[in-house]
Amino acid sequence: MKISLRQLAHAEALARHGQFRDAALELHITQPALTRSIQALEKALGGKLFDRRSGEVTPTQAGELVLAKARRVLPAVRELEEDTQSLLGLQSGSLAITTGPYPGYLLVPLAVSRVAGLYPGLSIRVREVDWTEVKGQLLDRESDIAVADISLARDDPRLAAESLGQDPLFYFCRPGHPLTNRGRVTLEEIRGYPLAGNKAPQRMSKVVGGDRRAGEQDPVTGLFHPRIEIATVSSLKQVVAASDAIGLCPLIFLEDELLSGKLVLIPGDTPNLFLDSGFLYLAGKSLSPASLAFMEAARVIRQEQMRRAGAIMSAVNG
Repeated sequence: MKISLRQLAHAEALARHGQFRDAALELHITQPALTRSIQALEKALGGKLFDRRSGEVTPTQAGELVLAKARRVLPAVRELEEDTQSLLGLQSGSLAITTGPYPGYLLVPLAVSRVAGLYPGLSIRVREVDWTEVKGQLLDRESDIAVADISLARDDPRLAAESLGQDPLFYFCRPGHPLTNRGRVTLEEIRGYPLAGNKAPQRMSKVVGGDRRAGEQDPVTGLFHPRIEIATVSSLKQVVAASDAIGLCPLIFLEDELLSGKLVLIPGDTPNLFLDSGFLYLAGKSLSPASLAFMEAARVIRQEQMRRAGAIMSAVNG
């Protein structure tokens, strides 16, 4: 006697539906193919498993016995298959990540490095785009997960978000900048210089804007465009270090330059600005094992960076 798990799954589906047509549709096979499978199972077991009357199919006493066993075996087999697929998904699967410029500078590369070290067979693709393009990458299914400003998911039921915590933003400039010799600097004084950086969301435009020397707000989108619009953090720091432009960044991105004296924070009573980064993904879609592994690595690194930011502030303040 030789029976297969496939035949048991066919019998279980037939018993649930009570007819060959609907069971075959669920199993994505033809009705004749299902009939042959059930007949082969009955032949292998040496008895009739289903009674067929006027289009209705019901299990026989022998059929009930076989189905009781099948219903215990099949869930365990499915669980084994899912566990194996999850393992293979990390050992030889793929992961596509989209990120904005700020998370793409430190957080995402470090998290990718950890995941790649744990699962060397995993194929990973990282796309760093302007933060306003992140949503389109997800909706077009070009990425499995994104790390960017989570305000992109606000009021959009197609997206789900998980915050990684808010990063306070600090104004900074080169040593010897005119603002470094004035003690406490007002926001109006800061606005008198070109702001360098990426475009800012509408929630920040009322603070960073207000003076055309700093930049301009788009009347249609509400986005604030700095006078010197730069996509990457590394280029932003270079421009600020070599000009009178003002930059705006989380402390963790400025650690080396602040501690070496190549850049300085601007002391002043400025409004509380922050970067609200987090994970973005399609709502209702199950995340892959690779995505979950990346998220876990990013959470750990994020906690490390938040602790590091506190240490940087203490060192800068002496």
